[in-house]
Amino acid sequence: MIRRSHSGHLRRLAIATVTAGLAVPLLASAGSAQATRTPAARTGTLGAPDPATLICAMRTAPKFPITFTPPLRDAAAQPTEARGVILLERCSSPNGKAADIASGRLEITGSATASCRSATNVRGTGTVTWQDAQGKSVGTSKLTTESSQTAGSSPTDSLLSGSVSSGRLSGRQVGAMATPTTDLGQCTSPSGLSELSGAGRLSFT
Repeated sequence: MIRRSHSGHLRRLAIATVTAGLAVPLLASAGSAQATRTPAARTGTLGAPDPATLICAMRTAPKFPITFTPPLRDAAAQPTEARGVILLERCSSPNGKAADIASGRLEITGSATASCRSATNVRGTGTVTWQDAQGKSVGTSKLTTESSQTAGSSPTDSLLSGSVSSGRLSGRQVGAMATPTTDLGQCTSPSGLSELSGAGRLSFT
């Protein structure tokens, strides 16, 4: 039982790394299948952390989960591409600098050399289209992430940093706290893990 538990833990860490890099972190998970990606906080003039610029609930779009091509497996890592759509909802702006943003739609693509147990050369980009409370477009943001790290040794290894490279919230760091809802046991099936869904929270600081 211990061996199975450890194997599942490594699997969750690796998949978190792949997805984090591709989704500009989306489904970071550790031993309890839930962990927090905490970006470095900005500090104010008195040294206290500034409030986040934007915090949104997030979930993978029902018809557009994160997909892996080819699927991830427990076998040796191989080049993998991913894409999907993340819905950002119930957004709030603690520091008031993005108070007009109520929701968003994040479309992501990325690549990695990955299996269900490890991931290297993770690169991803995403574009968020923002809307206000009336559904009117209020701008876009381009997100990027890149890492050569390998997951599997600790929860920290599974947490990749992302940032806004242009558009609304440019220069802000991106962090996530989320829980996968997909059965990761698919990694041991002949077909492998081809889709990943989940829900949680995304923050811009």
